[in-house]
Amino acid sequence: MNRSAHHRAQHRSAGQSIAVAKVSAALLPILLLAVSPASAQSWPVKPIRLISPFVAGGAIDLIVRPMQPLYEKSLGQPVVIEYRPGAGGSIGAAIVAKERPDGYTLLATTTGPNAVAQSLIPDLPYHGAKSFSWIAAWGGFPILIAVHNQTPLKSVKDMIEAARAKPGALTFGTSGIGSVGHLAGVLVGMETRADISHVGFKGAGDAQRSLLGQEITMLINTLGAHIAQLEPKGPFRALAVTSAQRASAAPQVPTMAELGFPNVTITNWFMLAGPAGMPADIVKRAADATYAAMRDPTVRAAHAQIGLESLGEMTPQQMFTFVSNEADRWAPVVKASGAKPQ
Repeated sequence: MNRSAHHRAQHRSAGQSIAVAKVSAALLPILLLAVSPASAQSWPVKPIRLISPFVAGGAIDLIVRPMQPLYEKSLGQPVVIEYRPGAGGSIGAAIVAKERPDGYTLLATTTGPNAVAQSLIPDLPYHGAKSFSWIAAWGGFPILIAVHNQTPLKSVKDMIEAARAKPGALTFGTSGIGSVGHLAGVLVGMETRADISHVGFKGAGDAQRSLLGQEITMLINTLGAHIAQLEPKGPFRALAVTSAQRASAAPQVPTMAELGFPNVTITNWFMLAGPAGMPADIVKRAADATYAAMRDPTVRAAHAQIGLESLGEMTPQQMFTFVSNEADRWAPVVKASGAKPQ
């Protein structure tokens, strides 16, 4: 090959390399766009951690356990409950808020860590609504006020009289400081003008064991977590619930509104969430799996047995608005109560 032909070949080769580079650069964004949805559509490819911010044995377990086989069938991966209790649920919520929003770490959450904690706990390391991707609404329970059936307290009237006779002597247990049970108990004290002392636990199971041992006077906590312990089969005597109407799972129990305290009307809601920024298609797939499971007759029967009331199949935006409004609703109650984290 002569020098001129060799020069032309080199020039042609360089031109081809530049052209290939330009084409590759142009195709890269398209390839990336093609990969991203595919990776989201393939979710999940490994087990999903569901963080429960309370100890085992509470309402979250009762809600989720019947759904686990259906989650596994729908998603093709196990949904494993991991318990991270403390500070009224805010420790578990803070863990999830800091996780990667890839759909592999989700939060089983409720009123306490995502509405009450916002105004109760100084320097909360997350925002109750904005730090999360909202996926699905499981439902809500009223708060239960219950005592051991060996106590002489037979009614809310008896409880009020005993508390006024010995201010601070009566104690109520909850799932923890900052939980909705805690604030509900403070509200009960305010509305009834009864001085009752709070004892916070890491979850419903611990509070229940304390009442079984008669170490505390009463429970003021989520109905679903303790319904199996109520009379006539169990050792707990229900004094009242905080729903607007009597709970379908405990129709014999009066509401606080019936007893003359309409301001003590509270629902403890439960929802599925993840870290903020989850891809919309992963959120939708998790929501579809959740609501499909909740429509299953076996799950519906299990939820009805524990008194879980539907909130409807809420969208992520509806849940965000709902949680934001709940935080606003509880803020003045927290301030007026003087409740402080310990």
